[in-house]
Amino acid sequence: MATVTFREASRIYPGTDNPAVDRLDLEVGDGEFLVLVGPSGCGKSTTLRMLAGLEDVDTGSIYIDDREVTHLP
Repeated sequence: MATVTFREASRIYPGTDNPAVDRLDLEVGDGEFLVLVGPSGCGKSTTLRMLAGLEDVDTGSIYIDDREVTHLP
């Protein structure tokens, strides 16, 4: 297991003014369980897609343990 950390992570889709994810600060520790809940369009899927590397992070960073993975291919 590993700790996952979002530090001020944001995603703004092209052609929009409002971020889909706005300066997310979140840490999920080793062995913890997290559920993202909220209304449609609040950024749940975008957050998970950023973690998986399927969406670009426009600002901020994502770490797995102490390794920055924000812009890994």
